[in-house]
Amino acid sequence: MKFHSIRSRLIWFLLIAVTLPLLLSMTMTFVLTKQSLREQATQENERLIFQGITNLDNYLQGLNRASIGVYNDPHFLRNLAKIPDDYRAVAEIYTTLQTMMNASSGIDQVYLHSFDAGQSTLITSTVPLREFRLEPFTGSIHYGPSGLFIQPSHMKHLYGFSAVSYAEHSTERQVFTLHRAIRNIPASETLGVLAIDVDLEPLRSICRQLYDADTEELFLIDRNGTIVYSGKEASIGTHWKESGLLNRISKEGEHGVIEDDTALHVYGKLDANLSGWTLVKKIPHRTLYLRATRLTQINAVITGAALLLVIVATLWISIKITEPIKRLTRYINQIQSGQLDVDIRAMSNDEIGVLSRRFRQMMDTINNLILREYKLELANKTHQLKALQAQINPHFLYNTLQSIGTLALQHEVPRIYSLLSSLAKMLRYNMRDHTVVTLKEEAEHVKQYLDLQKERFGEQLEVTYQWEDEVLNDRVPKMILQPLVENYFKHGADPRLGPGEIRITGSRIQEGIVKITVENNGISIPQADLEQLQHMLKRPLKAYEEPDTSEQDSIGLRNVLLRIQLHSEDGSNTLCVDNILPHGVRYTLEIRTEVPMEIHIKGE
Repeated sequence: MKFHSIRSRLIWFLLIAVTLPLLLSMTMTFVLTKQSLREQATQENERLIFQGITNLDNYLQGLNRASIGVYNDPHFLRNLAKIPDDYRAVAEIYTTLQTMMNASSGIDQVYLHSFDAGQSTLITSTVPLREFRLEPFTGSIHYGPSGLFIQPSHMKHLYGFSAVSYAEHSTERQVFTLHRAIRNIPASETLGVLAIDVDLEPLRSICRQLYDADTEELFLIDRNGTIVYSGKEASIGTHWKESGLLNRISKEGEHGVIEDDTALHVYGKLDANLSGWTLVKKIPHRTLYLRATRLTQINAVITGAALLLVIVATLWISIKITEPIKRLTRYINQIQSGQLDVDIRAMSNDEIGVLSRRFRQMMDTINNLILREYKLELANKTHQLKALQAQINPHFLYNTLQSIGTLALQHEVPRIYSLLSSLAKMLRYNMRDHTVVTLKEEAEHVKQYLDLQKERFGEQLEVTYQWEDEVLNDRVPKMILQPLVENYFKHGADPRLGPGEIRITGSRIQEGIVKITVENNGISIPQADLEQLQHMLKRPLKAYEEPDTSEQDSIGLRNVLLRIQLHSEDGSNTLCVDNILPHGVRYTLEIRTEVPMEIHIKGE
């Protein structure tokens, strides 16, 4: 399908007209949907994170209040110095620690060490454990100047107690620990250390409501980048890999949104005075923009269906429009090949149908004109021929020439007989009812004509022939060489220029095309006349066209050109005339020999 055809242009126009708006609509819809989803997801997740931070802060505040419950008992600080000798003091401490353990959900065990008594106590859900030590368990001293520190998630341990006494309690789980220094308020003296191990289940219960574990990620991170809680259990207690993001969050406000190339991060910071933890929710782009992607896929399906419909409709419409044009083009090609009686049918009533009917009427008119002109021309030629035949009976002329030739032989003058034979052959060739002959016959006719001329000019005329053997059997129009040769004797012969020379050559320049050259050394054609003659030979001629007054001297050339053009379907046969140096004229014929040479008019 060529681009300049109406069908291809119509298809491309409709495709572009439909595709561009659809693609633009898809792009705008996708961009706006992404923006809307991001804003919606940001608002919803900021509310979720804020609620999660509130719940976590409340829970940690509950643990903090449970840890400072030791100060609510006026005897607790005094009892720390009495144990282990005072069993009543020991029992009161057990009671206080047991109350502390039950004060908040998720507390797994409580560890207490008294510096004055040198005693460590571990309260579990079953029986309490006690042991005399001069120093507290090393891992329990984590408090800072404020006396409070929340240790991130770690594997549960026994605070130095033997595993035998603790065999009924599993240590294969993770906990986080609230550490507090017990001071003799209002003095700053440290009387002991308190450690409350808390199971991760309360954190898990709060965080599970904040994200979709299948498509999103949630991290609870302390100040140092340690993961306190994550949906991936294996990462709890490890260092968060996205340290660069954590640094950015530490420089931002209490809550906000940070987006990178892969995900949207919504964060919120817990109470800095208590834990200083940060809650981060990671929403991958593929999850965040899932609905936008699905909407785009739906639009793509709709676009594909629309394009398919457009293509089908365009093909149908273009066929309806272009098929009559193609049919009319086929009619024109048939007419161009010479078939003037084509049956042109108009199948529609639209503009193309009107054009087809008008074209049919035009061809009918042209056919009538051609037929009329042909009949007139044929009648004219017939009348001329009859007039000639009436004037000279060919058989009488042939018999007379034969009788003269016989008489010449009887008187032993063979040259006269030869000349008469050449003249008779020329007359017989001229009177033959053929329009196409072989090049050999045409060359023989010219040779007989030149034999007669040599009798006239004698040694003052030299003729040279150069024919390629393979071209002599090619068929060419009749009487195309003698007028070219005859022009020398009419216009070019001049004794002052020395002996006359005529050269005739013929060769095949390519398959089906013969080139014939006739050259003489006579008088050259004046430049003005040559240009006028060349102009005449270049324009198409018509059989019924009368020559101008200025063309009367070139009637022979005009007739030769008309003959070769009439025997060419495409008008490719040519006749050229040029002067040669120092003097003389060259005639060049290029004739296509493979086309049909006989003209038959239908009905005649």
